[in-house]
Order: sequence, then C-alpha cells, then structure tokens
Amino acid sequence: MVGSRTCGGSYRSCVASSTWDDSSRWEELKKPGACPICLAGRPSDVLVELRATWITAGSNAPLPGYVCVVSKHHVVEPFELPEGDRRAFWDEAMVAARVLERLFSPRKLNYEIHGNTIPHLHMHLFPRYVGDPFVGGPIDFRQTGFSLTRVELERMRDAFVTALGEE
Repeated sequence: MVGSRTCGGSYRSCVASSTWDDSSRWEELKKPGACPICLAGRPSDVLVELRATWITAGSNAPLPGYVCVVSKHHVVEPFELPEGDRRAFWDEAMVAARVLERLFSPRKLNYEIHGNTIPHLHMHLFPRYVGDPFVGGPIDFRQTGFSLTRVELERMRDAFVTALGEE
C-alpha cells in the first residue's frame, strides 16, 4: 500500500460502486483487458513475488501485519485457476499466513476473498488482536489506522524471503 492503497484499494476509483449493479460493465471488468490490476501489470505495493501470486502490503493498513495475496492469473474465483496454479495460490497464501503469525503473533488470522469490487482473485489476510478496532464486527479495510515505516516493510519482506528459503 502507498497512502491509502491496498491490493484493491488503489484501484477502487477505477471501479465505481454502481459497477456492481451494471451487468454489462461488470462483465467487462471480469476480462483481463479491463481489469485494473491486469492493466497496471501487477498490483501496487508488492512485497514479494512468488510463482503464482504477489504478496502486497503498504505503509497504511487497517491492522498491523495486513497483507493481500494477489493471483498472477486473471480469474475471478479460485476454482477457475488451472490445477497447479490453484494449488500454488493456496500454498503461497499459507506461507504468507505463517509469516504473519511469526512476525506479529496475532490472536487469530482472518482470510477474506471478496472480489465484488475488483473481479481479480485476491485474498486479504488480517491479523486479529485483542482489543483491535474491529472486535465484534467486520473489518473495514478502508480504515487505515496503522502505519508501517519503510524499515518495517523491509522487515516483512525479509521474513517472506526467509520463509521461502525454508520451504
């Protein structure tokens, strides 16, 4: 993330809320040639590039340790991925979860796949903490109350590189 960007947030301005109600516009966005992530060539704020995914994080986040796992293949649903890439998507998401567990020691990790704003497969990983601002309710990832410095983001990147070397 840069500023208020998340794996999907930087593209929100490209996808108006009314798009969901406009069937023809929605069908168009589902095509790689209209997808804001595909048009950019990759998501913003990539921490590490893996075989099937990019792991993204930025300087502002809704919770400490928030990352987004973004598929390199333009699909809307996980079941649309070819078998090897489907397996790699889930394996790489679990590597990301283990890294977050080690780095941030959350009480719980939340895994969220929506895709109803940007129809490109991506999974939000939200480390949850006792007393976090979203206890008892849904996470609003538009709220970016936690900031990470460049040094902290590099620490996250290094932890991913180390974890990948252990695989």
